[in-house]
Amino acid sequence: MHPSELWRVEMRKAAFSLTTVCFILVLVILVAASLPSWAQQEPSQQDLNQQLLNRIQELEKRVQALKVQPPTAAAPAPAPEPVPVAEPPEVNEVSPRLKLNFFGDVGYQTGRFYSPTSTFEIGEFDLFATARLSDHVSTLGEVLFTTNADNTIGVDVERLLLKYRPNDYFTASIGRIHTAIGYYNTAYHRGDYFQTSIGRPAMYEFDDQGGFLPMQDLGIVLEGKIPSGKAGLNYVFEVTNGRAYGAGVQPAQNSFDGNNSKAVNVNISAKPEKVPGLDVGFSVRHDYLTDVHNLQVSETIPVVYAVYNNSKYEWLNEALMVRHVVPSGTVSTTTGFYSLVSRKFGDFRPYFLYSYVNAPLDDPILGDATEMPIVGRINGPSIGLRYDFNPHADVKVQYQREDAAGDQPVNGAAVQFAFTF
Repeated sequence: MHPSELWRVEMRKAAFSLTTVCFILVLVILVAASLPSWAQQEPSQQDLNQQLLNRIQELEKRVQALKVQPPTAAAPAPAPEPVPVAEPPEVNEVSPRLKLNFFGDVGYQTGRFYSPTSTFEIGEFDLFATARLSDHVSTLGEVLFTTNADNTIGVDVERLLLKYRPNDYFTASIGRIHTAIGYYNTAYHRGDYFQTSIGRPAMYEFDDQGGFLPMQDLGIVLEGKIPSGKAGLNYVFEVTNGRAYGAGVQPAQNSFDGNNSKAVNVNISAKPEKVPGLDVGFSVRHDYLTDVHNLQVSETIPVVYAVYNNSKYEWLNEALMVRHVVPSGTVSTTTGFYSLVSRKFGDFRPYFLYSYVNAPLDDPILGDATEMPIVGRINGPSIGLRYDFNPHADVKVQYQREDAAGDQPVNGAAVQFAFTF
């Protein structure tokens, strides 16, 4: 090749090499200039690992906090307001074995049936206590404060007895009792709060307040259920001192009996399971009376009764006969009955009571003023309304009319507030 052409070739190669070198140099400069921005935009793997570690530690702290903090309970829905319910009468517990209750009544009465003048009055104040001495032995005591005809207040031990009750079929008691003559005397004791009407039916007036039946006595009582299935039979058997007769004499013979004869009373009743609230039965009492004339008068008192009583209806019916026989053989018979019916409407209970007693004037006991106030014939209706304004107290309004043999009929009206606490 010609030398000049060879030089040209070499010069071209040199120019190409220089151009290549310059291009590479420019490219390196551009890449070096862009490296800082790449470093800012793309974190290193070490930075990524550190961020992940920090995030994991933060989540672990939150989980630990949730474990320590108790869960927040949802707010309960507001409870509806309770319906007001009146508390029933409660027995006051003085000690684990002694329970004490009080009963009383006050009121206003007007009309000749009650007294010549209208008056406010205290009826009775009754202290009633029971105590359980063991699983089968208990006691009952009742002390009564009542007004007398001379405006004084007398004190009377109404009941005091010791009771042994091993089961439902046998209970034995000894002491001063209310006799189980008929139904009313053991269903309604002292405390007018429990009975519907103001006062008791004429035949069941207490004997220390003008009544003619032996409502109180001292002795032994055996009572309990009779195994009878759905018939619901019950029995009461009493052996007691009997009643004393004579003007101004205490009827109940508390410390000694006037004779060796003891009164015996038997009461059999049935409460059939098929008719809840029904109670039917009879009682028969016999005694020999030592009267002021020293006559051994034989006294027999049979009573029959049929009672229906539930939360709404009340229907009480009883009839009696008092048969006196003197040693000569003369027989005198006194008859009596009462019927009380009522129905409850809410807190109100209207009622109607009719009483009847007829004792012959020649009866050796009930027709002799030296034995007791002459009974004669007593009959008449009572109509009233009872309102229970709370579970512990009631108010009764009553009109009464009585017709007695030989006297003009008398009328009376009364208001009574009876309560327990």
